[in-house]
Amino acid sequence: MPLDSVLLLLGAAAVPLTLLWDLAWESTIGVDRFFGPPHAANYLAVLLAGAAALHMAVRATRRGAGGVSLGRMRAPLGAWLTVWGALAFAAALLFDRWWQASYGLAAGIWHPPQIAKTVAYFALALGAWLALSAEQRDTRGALAAALAAGALLAMISVVTTAQSFANRQHSSVFYELGCATYPLVLAAQSLAGKSRASATSTALAYFALVGSMVWVLPLFAATPQAGPVYNSLDHLLPPPFPLLLVVPALAVDSLLRFIPGRSKRGESWASALEVGCAFTALFVATQWVFARFLLSPAADQWFFAGGGRHWPFFLRIDPSARTAFWDFVSPNLDLVGAGIAVLLAIVSSRAGLSLGRALRDMKS
Repeated sequence: MPLDSVLLLLGAAAVPLTLLWDLAWESTIGVDRFFGPPHAANYLAVLLAGAAALHMAVRATRRGAGGVSLGRMRAPLGAWLTVWGALAFAAALLFDRWWQASYGLAAGIWHPPQIAKTVAYFALALGAWLALSAEQRDTRGALAAALAAGALLAMISVVTTAQSFANRQHSSVFYELGCATYPLVLAAQSLAGKSRASATSTALAYFALVGSMVWVLPLFAATPQAGPVYNSLDHLLPPPFPLLLVVPALAVDSLLRFIPGRSKRGESWASALEVGCAFTALFVATQWVFARFLLSPAADQWFFAGGGRHWPFFLRIDPSARTAFWDFVSPNLDLVGAGIAVLLAIVSSRAGLSLGRALRDMKS
């Protein structure tokens, strides 16, 4: 695999990791400077991915390879999308500096510069996935594509972190968000991946990426440097434990790859119906039960980082709410919510199947 492809993968995978680091930093220390360690690492990750994608364009132009032309240069569509994402991030960063200077730091989570940066992050991650999917010439290439898809799943989980705490994993909103997003990536990768269990490999890659931050971040000492402090901390706060997407991913692979002849008819609405229903059923069953465990004393350990013990220093929360499901914030999953989740999963799966077919044709 070319060096620029390796660097592109490293940069794309590092983006959600540095964002999780930044989340832990803000939740533990509070003082979040422009060139603080998590931010600097994030800038470097974006720069690395953008530079690697640009080098892919130079390499493709010199060789006269196919792809999308931009002036005199040619490159794979994914490389151009990653370059655009890196440039969009730089613009969003300048926008964010101006916004903070004009309106202050207490501008909320989803203010316009934050939205612009999120769009740039997703463009970069999606571009890396597309570019690496087109280079699946051997086992290493297939693994790189699965890792890139796993990084995209990790980006989705970062954006939906507020809805992914174990306390909210009995709510309709949590399952509707999950069913609207994750099946798209898993279904597409199942069709486009070279390995027989591509969706499962992608889910495992996501689990390893997010899990690494759950297990590594608490090893570093840190204390709040701003007030008020409602939760005393002496180490970096771990992010929520990764979702067990590997369970529904196995069903996706089973329906699209393991059963003979399914990979050839995987673009139909009938397949989307099967995949969407299977994903929803297993996703709900798995997370519904596992969330109970994460809120129990048995999960209050380094590996699971649960038990309702880890909370940002600035969050004032009743002790009884730490190990309870928050039905007062958003209603628990009911028949209406389950129906919406199934419909979203079917539509998401159909979009993923179409994308997977496009990626598969792009390689041929």
